[in-house]
Order: sequence, then structure tokens, then C-alpha cells
Amino acid sequence: MNGIRRIGLGFNPVYPLDAMVGFAGTAEEQGYESIWLHESLYQRDAISYLSYILASTSKLKAGSGCVNTVTRHPTVVATSFATLSEASGGRAILGLGLGSFPFLPKIGFQVFPTSQSRTLRRIREYVAITRSLLSGEVVTYRGEFFSVEGLRLEVKPQPPPPIYIASLSPKTLTAAPSLGEGAILSPALSTARETAAKVGWVQKGLGGKAGFDIASYMLTSVADNPVDAEKAVRAFYFFIYQVSEVIPASVLEPYGVNEEQLAPVKEAWKRGNIPEAGSKIPSEAVDALTVTGTRSHCLERLEEYRGAGVSLPIVMPIGDVGKAIVSLAPTA
Repeated sequence: MNGIRRIGLGFNPVYPLDAMVGFAGTAEEQGYESIWLHESLYQRDAISYLSYILASTSKLKAGSGCVNTVTRHPTVVATSFATLSEASGGRAILGLGLGSFPFLPKIGFQVFPTSQSRTLRRIREYVAITRSLLSGEVVTYRGEFFSVEGLRLEVKPQPPPPIYIASLSPKTLTAAPSLGEGAILSPALSTARETAAKVGWVQKGLGGKAGFDIASYMLTSVADNPVDAEKAVRAFYFFIYQVSEVIPASVLEPYGVNEEQLAPVKEAWKRGNIPEAGSKIPSEAVDALTVTGTRSHCLERLEEYRGAGVSLPIVMPIGDVGKAIVSLAPTA
């Protein structure tokens, strides 16, 4: 990319298709390497997004971040991504993992305890089947979770789409280099300190493998006034939920945020007062978990994550999306 620093653009499946195609067109013009779409059980379909985006662009890569290994059989995913790759001249990227933790129980799948759901085993089987099919092999596979009997795809993409493993698990991230061409470390919220630890897990499994990509989503809000940028984050439901329910206080302690400061946030959340919960989140938590503020501050934060070992930052813009895309673009 002629010395331009790599950067991707990521989205939740909440925007209409025409809006997403517009974002993708801007991203291509601004020199972004790739665009990534989360999969959802109840919003829009990620693979449909990818097909529209790849059809409307000529250079931009497009990836799933990630396809859920519970909701789609590997043979279906292999067929979908073989088609996307053929249609786009090899610009499709297959990111897969076990996402949508809060919603999988709604379709009868209990993620926890992982000793029973055996996430890594499921992913290993998924990759084995998918990679073999994408390589044009006749596949017979009998696993604990997936079985295939004498199946071969009629389309063989050249080259096969790269596979990225999305996970928060030390075991799975350590195994990622043996399974794919890249890893996705975070669905949106992770401190630089946490990110460095996850990079360390990946590096344990590298074993001298060169060219392995380490990507990470980063919730991003850019504004000329940092207060406005922070306001968009405080109003974002996913961020409030994560701080209230998921992220332990210990993660934020190195950034000057303790359990006592988070107590009013969690109390408002439990009462169902989402705006109040967002307003009570300490600014230090916003800065630690997201890339938020003026353009110059956000660029500095991206370099902090690169320094932690991320080779492909994937910014996930909220608030003024267009401003964020242009402000952080490689060509800016």
C-alpha cells in the first residue's frame, strides 16, 4: 500500500444497505484496506451486506467479523464465501468465531460453561471442513459437531478466502495461527493493555509463522469538540451494556477507574435508566475502552494499539460516521 498504514472499517449490522454501500465507497476512496461486518441473529445479514459492498467497489476487501459457528453450517459458509470470492476477484475475507453470546441461548445454545460448549473444538472442525471445501477437495468428515459425507464444491476460488479467527479466549487465540491467516481480538471494546495481553496469546501460537495478521475492532467517535465525541459513546447502548454488565472493574483500574466509581452506572442500568447509566460512566473509562476525541487524539490512540501489537486496526465509527471515516483515513 505504498507505505500507507493499514486500517479497516467495521460496522454492526444496523445501517440500511444503501447507507453501507455509501460508507464502503467512501472507505475505498479514502484508502482503507478493508471493511468488516458483524453477524447478528436479529438485525441485518452480514453476508448480504458483503455481497452488496463487493459488487459496488473494485479494490476494497470485505470480511465477516465474524460468521457464527453455531448459526451457519460450514458447508453453507464455504459455498457463500466461494461465491463472494469469485464475484469479487478474491476480495472476500472469512472471519469466523462464536459471537452473539447473550443471544445464542434464545435459539437453544448455551455458550457457558465452555467446558461443555467446547468452543475451540467447534472452531477446529469448522475450519477443517471449510478450508478443505474452499481448496476444491472432496470432503468426508465426521466430527463431534459437524459431519460431511463426500461433498465437493463446484466452484473453487483462486485463491481461497483467508480465514480469520475471532475470539476472546486465550486457548483459541493461541491456536489461531494454526487455524487461519489472521485473528480478530475484540468485537469493539478493549483497552490497549488488554489488547497487548491478547496479542501475547496469539504470539505463543505463532511458532515462526510469518505474515499472520492481528486485527482488532475499536469503537470510535471523532469530533472537533471532544465533549461531542464522548457524548456519542455515552449514548451508545452496546458500550453502556458492556461497562454495566460485562467488563470487570479490574480491567479499568490501571486507567484510574474503580468499582466504587462504576457502582452508580450499574445501579442506573439495573433500574433500566439507560441514559443515566451512560452519563455516569467516568471519562477515563471512555478513553480507555474506545478511540474517542479529536482527530489528533484518535490517531494517537490508534498508534497506541499498533504499539500493543495490532497490525490491522478496525475502527467502528459511531456518532458522525462520515467524519470519522475521513478523519482517520490513510489518505487524510
